[in-house]
Amino acid sequence: MIDNDQVANLAALMLSFRQMRTEEFPQALFGEPGWEYLLELFIADARGVRMTGRQISERAHIPSSVASRWLMYLTAEGLIIGDGSGDLDDELTLSGTAMEKMERLLQRARVLQKDLP
Repeated sequence: MIDNDQVANLAALMLSFRQMRTEEFPQALFGEPGWEYLLELFIADARGVRMTGRQISERAHIPSSVASRWLMYLTAEGLIIGDGSGDLDDELTLSGTAMEKMERLLQRARVLQKDLP
């Protein structure tokens, strides 16, 4: 992973900010369960932690039925590895492809961050 700690810290900052938004605005404005899963799994991988779909859905306040559908979708798209049946109790990880994409995207975000005045 390129700049493992720095991009993981940026992902954690993004996730914290996303969660903070609901303190000011209705949660319904920010429904992006798939992105929540990708961020959480990226951070977990960088920290050497395994997470289940249930842990992520509880942290992100994603209803179980919605979380299960997103797990099946993300698995079908080849972005996460776990049980593609949507079982929330399976340990999950990002696929190699998803990890590369997240690294590139977060590295680009770091460049944007550095360019701020």
